[in-house]
Amino acid sequence: MNMISDAFLPAVSSLGAVALALGIIIHYVSKKFHVEDDPTVKLVNGILPGVNCGACGFPSCGQFAEVLVETRNPAMTCPVGGADLAAKLGETLGMAMAEPKPQTAVVLCQGNNDVARQSAEYLGIQDCWAATQAFAGPKQCRYSCLGLGSCIAWCDFGAMRLENGLIVIDKDLCTGCAACIPACPTGVLVMQNKQAARYFIACNSHDKGAGTKKACDAGCIACQKCVKVCEDNAIVIDNFLARIVQDKCTACGKCIEVCPTKVNCIRLENDLNAVKQKQAS
Repeated sequence: MNMISDAFLPAVSSLGAVALALGIIIHYVSKKFHVEDDPTVKLVNGILPGVNCGACGFPSCGQFAEVLVETRNPAMTCPVGGADLAAKLGETLGMAMAEPKPQTAVVLCQGNNDVARQSAEYLGIQDCWAATQAFAGPKQCRYSCLGLGSCIAWCDFGAMRLENGLIVIDKDLCTGCAACIPACPTGVLVMQNKQAARYFIACNSHDKGAGTKKACDAGCIACQKCVKVCEDNAIVIDNFLARIVQDKCTACGKCIEVCPTKVNCIRLENDLNAVKQKQAS
């Protein structure tokens, strides 16, 4: 036993010496290249929401704070914090900050369980991505909201809920962070200006009219009636789906009056009561 201990003693001593030398080197390097934290970065980071949603273009609020303090770029905005946060950041940094344009997520689909036909009964994991791996999804329309709510888990603000097989967004709670957008496998979630009262096509189907009509009563069948009635040339048909050019739309409402779908696929996001009244009449 003593012979074995004596044999290993030099090796253990050598390893100990190497570890000590490395410790001294690391300590020296840390002191030599130590960078003092900018207290302004910590102050700015404390003002930010801290949700790390990425809506500002940076992966975290901490990185946004570092770049903002370093560059003093007044164009950098935090969509979640809005105008109030922009004012606080401006006061802290002593400059005028640009106000972010309020945005909200909208659902380009109205295919709830009452109007959308089912393709099969899905009994798997309640996850949209899992459903698309099994088959196109529980609804006949492969472009629709699958109604399993995968996007809800990505919303840190409680702005999304599942209602009758369709995602519903509470605009008062939506901060426009856009974290939900990549969570949807069919692409029915998009961002829109929160304050603009303009119409949009609440449909995502690119099937031909007959196929869309067969799958859903609320789908756009690309009949072109809305195109013909629009005096501002704000509506175009793109791959069997109508699309409203927001820069041209004046929200006159003529398009919604001629839409032949049973559940009007044209919606005015900021005045849903008016849309419902038009549908009822």
